[in-house]
Amino acid sequence: MTYYGLMKTMTISAFKARISSELKRVRKGERIVLLNRDIPVAEVVPYSKANETFIRPPQGKLKFEHASFTVEVDPLIYLMEDRNKR
Repeated sequence: MTYYGLMKTMTISAFKARISSELKRVRKGERIVLLNRDIPVAEVVPYSKANETFIRPPQGKLKFEHASFTVEVDPLIYLMEDRNKR
């Protein structure tokens, strides 16, 4: 164990070499801190539905404070439609 608590640490190259076995450990609940030249750059954690971002549609018309107009439809809808087409 290290300064990072109860998390396992390993270099990126070691993680890449053993990715399948390391991901099995993550699925069981372990956390892994990936290091690049002894500097932490990422943390691999088990997936959780609670971590998903929920986007709530706006209620009513949108009013932009610095603009002199309102919009009937949320621009985010158009953005998401465009991304889903890709």
